[in-house]
Amino acid sequence: MNGQIKKTIEKIIRIDYDSFHSDRSDLTLLSESGYFNLHDQIGESQIMEAFKSEPDLISEWLQLSEDSRSSERWGISRGDNGKYLVGHWPDGANYENIVTDDAFYACAAYVKLYIESIRAHAKR
Repeated sequence: MNGQIKKTIEKIIRIDYDSFHSDRSDLTLLSESGYFNLHDQIGESQIMEAFKSEPDLISEWLQLSEDSRSSERWGISRGDNGKYLVGHWPDGANYENIVTDDAFYACAAYVKLYIESIRAHAKR
């Protein structure tokens, strides 16, 4: 992985934390990360590896999803059975849900879907 992609991914996994602790939106932070130019070179597996370096950020993303339940969007939750669900709310019928025991994979999948939805909205 080249240095620019690695730096971009490091910024991506911190977007939720950074937007909460600053006055910058997720869109602004994603744009500043360089993701829009590299989106086709960044996949779930690379994001997952970055989360393994900073596993505490997973709880930040889980909280973001929980706090955003009132809007139509991608989300992640952890069930009482310990499995993670990544899906689209409120109506996931038109989307494929991901169910897994792997917190790193679930969060990476969620983040990729989340940032892709931001990128798609920004292109409009």
